[in-house]
Amino acid sequence: MTHPVESVLPIRTHGAYRQSSLVLGTAQLGMAYGIANRAGVPDDDTVAGILETARRLGVSHVDTARAYGESERRIGTALRGRDDLAVITKIAPGGAVRESLDRSRAALERRGPLTVLLHRAADVDDGWADLRQVLHSGEANRIGVSVQSPAELYRILPLPDLGYVQLPCNVLDRRWLDPRLTEALAAREDLVVTVRSAYLQGLLVAGTAVTWPHLPDTERDAVVALLDGLVDDLGRTGRDDLCIAYLLSFPWVTSVVVGAETEDQLRVNADLAGRTPLTEAERESVLATLPEMPADLLDPSRWSA
Repeated sequence: MTHPVESVLPIRTHGAYRQSSLVLGTAQLGMAYGIANRAGVPDDDTVAGILETARRLGVSHVDTARAYGESERRIGTALRGRDDLAVITKIAPGGAVRESLDRSRAALERRGPLTVLLHRAADVDDGWADLRQVLHSGEANRIGVSVQSPAELYRILPLPDLGYVQLPCNVLDRRWLDPRLTEALAAREDLVVTVRSAYLQGLLVAGTAVTWPHLPDTERDAVVALLDGLVDDLGRTGRDDLCIAYLLSFPWVTSVVVGAETEDQLRVNADLAGRTPLTEAERESVLATLPEMPADLLDPSRWSA
């Protein structure tokens, strides 16, 4: 049994593609994920509740991947016979596009078109032509790439039929502020740009309660104090509100993708994504206040080093 929509998140439109300002990330639904995750992997009933709550809150898309453990299968089971949540999935890193997509479809139990991304920019040379065939056959409504760095983004922007990009950014990350890059993105009104890692895998919300990789505790504490000062100065409700309002203030950002281990977390994130973003002047105030952070902190792939 489905329930009526409780609230409607802002919808961003690119051509015929419509996406809510919040996309539900689902890595947490299929595996242990996030340095600040204390809830663990939710059980099947919790997964079903999270997805139903997402639909009621006006979330248009869930974001998953072949590499997210049991995520696709659990989404498929919970949404069996329903298509009121659209699905974005990613090809297995280094995998063949056709084989990976067939496995995704079987797990998700979806026959209609998906949004399909390459999980790594490194797979563009071998996989982009095959992904374009998926688009032209109607199996995908958009194709794109999940990138890790501005260099990767510059590399993929000229790809034919590129319609979707996912990238990591947060309030401490200045790598994406190069005027040449923002101009290139602004020129692509057709391009959906979804931002992941809004909370830096939970570090920015946890604050001083957890160790920050590659950053001494004294420096962590100083950054958290500056963030809390900005929260007060800008009239936001918390660091999570500041993080989401900052990202959605960029004209080239379509949506933020944020995961949740509980329905309550999802409700909070949906409320934040529905609020008014920072103004350009407020965003500049944030940038003037916060120090530059080491690349080893900003890139979770380096945390285990």
